[in-house]
Amino acid sequence: MTSWQYIYVKFIASLSSNNIFNLGCQKMKKHIYTKVVEIIVVIISFLLFWLLYYLMLGKIWPNDNVGKYRVFQHLTQCATFCVSAFLIFPRYAINKQRLHFILLSLFSILVFTELFNLSRLFLSNPIFLLLGPSVKKEANNIQLQNYYFQNFISALTYYLLGLGYAFARDWINKDRKSLKLEKEIAQAELTLLRNQLNPHFLFNTINNIYYLSLIKSTKTADALLQLSDLLRYVLSEKENLVTLDKEYECLEKFIQLHKLRFPNDNIILEIGGKEEFANIQIPPMLLITFVENAFKHGDAGEIESPIEIKLAIHENQLTYSVKNKIGKNISKNDSSGIGIPNLIKRLTLLYPKKHKLENNLTDSSYFAKLEINLNN
Repeated sequence: MTSWQYIYVKFIASLSSNNIFNLGCQKMKKHIYTKVVEIIVVIISFLLFWLLYYLMLGKIWPNDNVGKYRVFQHLTQCATFCVSAFLIFPRYAINKQRLHFILLSLFSILVFTELFNLSRLFLSNPIFLLLGPSVKKEANNIQLQNYYFQNFISALTYYLLGLGYAFARDWINKDRKSLKLEKEIAQAELTLLRNQLNPHFLFNTINNIYYLSLIKSTKTADALLQLSDLLRYVLSEKENLVTLDKEYECLEKFIQLHKLRFPNDNIILEIGGKEEFANIQIPPMLLITFVENAFKHGDAGEIESPIEIKLAIHENQLTYSVKNKIGKNISKNDSSGIGIPNLIKRLTLLYPKKHKLENNLTDSSYFAKLEINLNN
């Protein structure tokens, strides 16, 4: 490596590291901003609650010393709540530092208990002044009541409320992340299943074209054109769902491709509710599997035993079935393909408890039926 190449590589590496650092800073700033906004919202909501409480009692928030006491008291309550919810619980409880969590909790409760006591002492002298001259003269002889226990209970209550809020918020966040992770896993599995299905479909289709090329059929070019259209559909549709009319069009081309090799096969295709196909969405390559199995294991050379394909939409319910006669040289246990197991997994992921799949195998025929509830 020359010196210029070395300098270039180091420059690119530095840019990459700077980008990673900047991305980390942006995430940190966003996290801090979100946390600050949440704390501000909690404080405003807390104070609004008490303001509405006094308004419902018909009391206007006073501007005298009693009002100052109330403000100081409620701010202390809010501070107890916020320290518990945004400082101690996230730092120690979530990280399972139990000893630190218990000690800091006790320390915080005692500190806020003293703050409540200070607020009451702040109120004690002004309240006697408000009661009148006769009480004012006797103020020095009055023994003030000790509210330490009540203040301790108040501090403990708001501290536990903060813990409850933090626990609920943490549980909701974990539940949201868990759902997101499950969705990502399901999406990855669907992608894997599609990538598994497409080569399987392509392999069987190429076999048909290979046969046409062996016999030097003039239909080989048409078969390649049909395959090109199918591949364009398979490669272009990256979403989990496509419109039913596109899937049906793909099914028709697949049947046409089969007919190029087996022109004498008797295939009956019955469609119901086609006017709704453009408004219905289903997973891509869903209709191919049944027909592919029928072509591979069936015998459609006789008029009295055709391959029967039925597709209908009625009241947002998709009904799809394929019936075929089993070929003479095909074993009933010949199920080494991946098409049906793949289809079952995809339906389970996309339509849990909303689909019904039936398979009926007899000595002479095979019947497969799929029903999907497309509501919601």
